[in-house]
Amino acid sequence: MAMKKLFSTFITLAVLGAGVLLISSCDKKSNTPGAKETEKSPVSAKKNSFKEVTSQLDPGGDFYLYLGTEQVLNGLSGKIDRWRKSISSLTDSQNDRDQVNRVFDVITNLVSESGIEDVSGLGVSSVARENGLYRTKTFLHHYPGKGAGFGWTMFGQKPHELTSLDFLPANTSLAIFSDTDVPLLWSVIAKEGERSGIPQADEYLKMFVRNFERGTGLKWDDVLASLGGEYGIALTLDESKMISVPLAGHSLQIPEPGLMLVAKVKNDIIFDRLDKAMQQAGQSVIRVDKGDLKMRTLPIPLPLPIQLRPTVATSGGYLFISSSDSVIQEALAVKGGQKPGLKSTDEFKRLSAGIPTQGNQLYYMSRRFGETMIEIQRQTLAMNSGAEPKVGQLFKTFLQPGKATFAYSVTANTDEGLLSVGNGNQQPAKAILAMGVAVPAGLLSAIAIPNFVKARQASQHNACVNNLRQIDAAKQQWALENNKKATDTPTQADIQVYVGHGPNGSWPICPQGGHYTIGPVGEVPQCSIPGHSLPN
Repeated sequence: MAMKKLFSTFITLAVLGAGVLLISSCDKKSNTPGAKETEKSPVSAKKNSFKEVTSQLDPGGDFYLYLGTEQVLNGLSGKIDRWRKSISSLTDSQNDRDQVNRVFDVITNLVSESGIEDVSGLGVSSVARENGLYRTKTFLHHYPGKGAGFGWTMFGQKPHELTSLDFLPANTSLAIFSDTDVPLLWSVIAKEGERSGIPQADEYLKMFVRNFERGTGLKWDDVLASLGGEYGIALTLDESKMISVPLAGHSLQIPEPGLMLVAKVKNDIIFDRLDKAMQQAGQSVIRVDKGDLKMRTLPIPLPLPIQLRPTVATSGGYLFISSSDSVIQEALAVKGGQKPGLKSTDEFKRLSAGIPTQGNQLYYMSRRFGETMIEIQRQTLAMNSGAEPKVGQLFKTFLQPGKATFAYSVTANTDEGLLSVGNGNQQPAKAILAMGVAVPAGLLSAIAIPNFVKARQASQHNACVNNLRQIDAAKQQWALENNKKATDTPTQADIQVYVGHGPNGSWPICPQGGHYTIGPVGEVPQCSIPGHSLPN
């Protein structure tokens, strides 16, 4: 996924550097005195993809955006080469210049071969389908015949039926599946490492392959050839089984989770190697061989609050790795039609309405997942008894179940770019506006809250030290009037009259809840809070 992040980073930088295409009109005075005529909307003097991008968006909603990137990204690799010359000129060392040139060679090659220069525009739209549910479209455009770079093809070439949905149990809370051409990704990395001219990079990649083959007993090329190009992760939450997770002396209550990794494969070499490793572990392995299903489970005899039975299985051209065999069995039962799956739930039906049934990536997050994450954060915050009350109250305003995020989206690699369509409860317009408020507010909070906490702590420290001085002075006065020795220790009642509050007054209290130890006359009194002390 590192290359995907790199490609996304390039696109983001380019988009941020592009301007928003505005088409406006204005009044203009005519040559006839007293007469006015309205000037028609101007036509852009530069080529842009406005029509192509906006034809894929939904008009009439609460958010609509077009960013023209064609002029910015066209010839980007050449612009990078000019930056190379500028940076190289800043050093007098030939060795440093060589290093700079090698790095820029890698960057230039990646830009040129990724296809980022083919990006001609980005569009986003959002329309409220119903109260609290928004249909959002995002389109990253390239012209027909373009988009052949690895950045466009590595994560799926032709949209297909989303068969991965057929594996998901009804209690699936989070699912992410994506086409990924791992052999292509590796070839790009290996090619750039070899031609970069940086010996350390090329040697590191070769060492990685050697260590992999030595550790697994498998040929790296054979493993790459066995992969089918589709991968996913699914998390289930069973609300009928609440478990207690020990955390810092407390118990965290959460629905029992189940984790499943799925990969499309062409053969069983990965499964066979994992099967062999489980046998070599020296523990009893539960083996299932039924039809095309081969499953191996390694029970862990530990008193854990969660069911943990690491399992690997293969069936129907897919490799499964899961936290327990029951998760895989549930998935296969859904696939076989013996049990209702995620697609049968009311929430998924609502979120998938109007969403394409074909694509290259899917993303699903249920309301249950969002609410569970909020509840975990809420419980964790409640356990932190030492948290600043005002800071805790601030966080609680964000930890409300009604604010839990839920969404479903599908992304497809079309003939003219990447089109993502999704339904969810997050409104893009509000999210952007909230970001505009949250970023400066966050920066101010990052500065103000720590300073507030420090100031409060300093004030509490000073107040406590002042209390200790009063107690120490009272001890000394008691010893003087009663002819006591340095080893004598008074009680609170003995020195109550000397602390400045009178015999019936209140005893000094540490503002942070510390406990005072009076101690002998010859020693200073102590507070149980670290740092609250008088110099000896």
